[in-house]
Amino acid sequence: MYELAFTMRERVAGGAVVMELVGEIDILAEQTLGPRMEGVASRCRGELVLDLRAVTFLDASGVRLLLRVRARAARCGARLRVVRGGAMVSKVVRIAGVEAAFVWLEEFPPTVVGSVPA
Repeated sequence: MYELAFTMRERVAGGAVVMELVGEIDILAEQTLGPRMEGVASRCRGELVLDLRAVTFLDASGVRLLLRVRARAARCGARLRVVRGGAMVSKVVRIAGVEAAFVWLEEFPPTVVGSVPA
């Protein structure tokens, strides 16, 4: 049996709906995950976070998927933020010229400046 090289986990954290992508985000991932991710984005009315930290590969199809989710979130009133992936993922996003299309987080949940641990 063939095992997919990608997964998506959906959870709620820090008051945001989080979609965590894992593995290789390529054309098969775009076709398989696209409808599910757009569905999540269309139901979200607040914070939506796309976590790319566990992405090991991203190609043009993966970039197109990110843009589709961004467009759906915007149409449905969600505020989309993206947690940066590794160096390869960041490089592909930069080369594709779409880095400015997203609000980037270096980590999630973001740390609160000036907070004191209890």
